[in-house]
Amino acid sequence: MQKNRETKNVAVLFSLGLKGQRMTFRGILDYASKHGPWFCKMMEGRLGEQWFGLGRKGEIDGVIMSMTTRRTSQTVAALGVPVVFVEPYPEMLKPDWPIQGAPWVGRDSYAIGATAARYYMERGYKSFAYIDVPDGKFWSLNRRRGFAETLAAAGYKCEVYDQFSARERRSWPLERVRMVKFLKALPRPTAVLAPMDGRARLVLDACQMAGLRVPEEIAVLGVDNDTLLCESTVPTLSSIHTGGFRRGLIAAEMLDDLMHGREPSEHAVPLPPISVVTRGSTGYDAMRDPVIGRAVTYIRAKAGEGGVPVPAVARAAGCSRSYLDKGFRAKLGMSVREAVLKMRIEFVKELLERSNRSMTEIAMDCGFARDSHLAVLFKKATGKTMLQWRRENRETPDE
Repeated sequence: MQKNRETKNVAVLFSLGLKGQRMTFRGILDYASKHGPWFCKMMEGRLGEQWFGLGRKGEIDGVIMSMTTRRTSQTVAALGVPVVFVEPYPEMLKPDWPIQGAPWVGRDSYAIGATAARYYMERGYKSFAYIDVPDGKFWSLNRRRGFAETLAAAGYKCEVYDQFSARERRSWPLERVRMVKFLKALPRPTAVLAPMDGRARLVLDACQMAGLRVPEEIAVLGVDNDTLLCESTVPTLSSIHTGGFRRGLIAAEMLDDLMHGREPSEHAVPLPPISVVTRGSTGYDAMRDPVIGRAVTYIRAKAGEGGVPVPAVARAAGCSRSYLDKGFRAKLGMSVREAVLKMRIEFVKELLERSNRSMTEIAMDCGFARDSHLAVLFKKATGKTMLQWRRENRETPDE
């Protein structure tokens, strides 16, 4: 069906303070540039700009809105225009909410927690902890549940840091005293998940105050992969990449369908995380095997340069090839060659998500002789073509 090309006035009602929110807005703009034109009235999130006024009925054609209040929803409902939710609170989907039946797209928080659990278990950890947020957000509870239940299914227990006092909710210096005690009491090494990057940074702060080495004694993983936050800590923070751009594309397509009288193909889209971006806070040294740690560090450093010969890895690790392969199978559940390929594929994913380079250029960048060879390996590893992966997980640079 040919899309109507008249300009649509679309209200985008969510803050742009976090990277994921800005990426969602970029996804909306990307869709609008191809299927619009749309004039986006946006809530910037700065002091004094939280509410721009929706105007009178007929001035807005559609709304994309995030977690909000009942009063705001009543105002939007009175406009009588199509609405799409992004990351809605559970109560926004209940029958008594002012806006009924709105389609929605958001992150699958349970899957985020489960991904963290599998990531840590693959690296040989046996002790785990979850650091909740003081205000008990529903998404944090779901990430906690996904983390703990996935670990429990494998026979592991998860310690939980929660139960905040009123004073702790107001003051990080006061709360940090208790977190330091909690972290000191954990076995060594323990793998810790925090439900967002900002919270994970505070865990690193508490580890520093407690004199705990990261990642040798405590490994720390955040969520959202906000590079400004993750790369401004010591060590740098590993994080689960949840996207944002694709959420915006899906939300915009849903709204476009509704504004043109079409039913969206899906009404509820919980998106799983894209990948885990490994940085310094979850290094392999925490497995108490310096040989494996040196080998993995070497492979990661060389993964974007081409093939990494096993003898070269053994030399870098300071051990025999047979010892290295046995150690990899015991600690990581894979051979050295399999680990090399896995890290090379992870590097390819990053280029697909974050660059505009062609498939041929990416293959050359990563040392593959032919892009057709890389295409076969990538499809086998991910179940998707490289083009599918880029289309579904594309992230534009965050300026």
